Amino acid sequence: MAALVCDLCGGKLVMGAGGIAVCDSCGMEHSIDRMKEKVQEIKGTIRVDNSHMIKNYLEMAQSAKDAGNNAEAETYCNKIIEIEPTNYKAWMLKGEAAAWQSSLQNSRVGEGVAAFIKAINNAPEDVKDELVEEATGQIKNLSVAMISLRTERFAKWPDEEEANGFISDITSILNTVAAFLSQTGALIPLSEIMAPIATLINQSVVQAWQNVIWPDYNGDPNDSDERAGKYEWQNFIQRVGYCTSLVENAISLCDEDDEDDIQRYENLIFINKAAIESCAWDYDINDWGKSWYKEWMLSDEAINVRRELIRDYEAKIKTIKNAKEQKEKEAAQNRFDAYWVEHADEKANLEIEKATIEEQISALQVEINNIPGSAEKENIQGRINTLTAEKSSLGLFKGKEKKAVQEKIDATNLELKKVIDRMDVAKEEIEKKIDLLQRRINEINSELTKAR
Repeated sequence: MAALVCDLCGGKLVMGAGGIAVCDSCGMEHSIDRMKEKVQEIKGTIRVDNSHMIKNYLEMAQSAKDAGNNAEAETYCNKIIEIEPTNYKAWMLKGEAAAWQSSLQNSRVGEGVAAFIKAINNAPEDVKDELVEEATGQIKNLSVAMISLRTERFAKWPDEEEANGFISDITSILNTVAAFLSQTGALIPLSEIMAPIATLINQSVVQAWQNVIWPDYNGDPNDSDERAGKYEWQNFIQRVGYCTSLVENAISLCDEDDEDDIQRYENLIFINKAAIESCAWDYDINDWGKSWYKEWMLSDEAINVRRELIRDYEAKIKTIKNAKEQKEKEAAQNRFDAYWVEHADEKANLEIEKATIEEQISALQVEINNIPGSAEKENIQGRINTLTAEKSSLGLFKGKEKKAVQEKIDATNLELKKVIDRMDVAKEEIEKKIDLLQRRINEINSELTKAR
């Protein structure tokens, strides 16, 4: 602290009896009240430079964090904050260190987010956006990590407490996101958090079913004497309820994961069918050994309720698939329309070319109808018809005459064939031209209609 000096001459003050200070140069006395005022004046001008300590603590905190020692990192951050309560770097690192020490029994995510908020509010304007982005990423990762802890527990212990724990965890996450929004104005899209959480919940149910629920109910499939009794069956039905509730909640968490929802609905169908077919067994002892019979099963009403659920799940799968198909069609149509808007000149040229070719084909078809020889063909056919009639009029004993007429008919038929062959060759040549033109029309149609 700077020295206390005399108000009159600036000499050094020496403390005397009763708290009165005396100047060792001019002898002027300074009262206790005046000395208090001078101390307060000096405090307003003195600053202790602790920047080197803050830098060292920050480096040690970061090193501890990088090494996975979050508790040590948090301790160093606290030391920095004691020295400089507005140090945003320390608040940010403290938030990460505290939150990642969370457990299901002691979640510190809220505490970490509160530290993020302080970091953002104390940061310079030019780094606020960067901190918001970093905090948002941390909140997403922390949320998924907390649910991961719960999924591990439910997969091992699929009971009511763990099932309800999911709901509590999700509520806590939603509250955290809301608090972050209210304090910073930064919106975190819930789908980016809830979609992976929904996946984790569904996976947890599948693992619990495969590793615990079904084996506990079904027993050893190789042991015909091991069948579910009343306790095992009732426990199975309770667990089916937990699984159904969790998967339905997973479906409701996000509206942007339709493909995953189809799998979840299929899981629900599978689970409920298993419940419908389940039962508790008992047996009687007779001369042939054990005689097994079904002792307990779902009532007809309960079975009908589950069948109705299954129909509902199947309808929702169909709705999702239909919506997806419609969406894909609309997207394809939009791409198609956008392509031809961009390539309007190309489309116009193709359509003009197509119209021109169609006119050429029409002209060739007219040419086919007007191939030379039609009148000649009709004339020859008339002669054949006359000769045929002449032959038919000859009597039974006019064999020689009939033969002569037949020879004329045969010669005329050859004449007719030559005309027909000549016309067919001409028609074939024209049809080849039409075929080539039609191929080009098909190419143009394909180009104008193919998916983009």
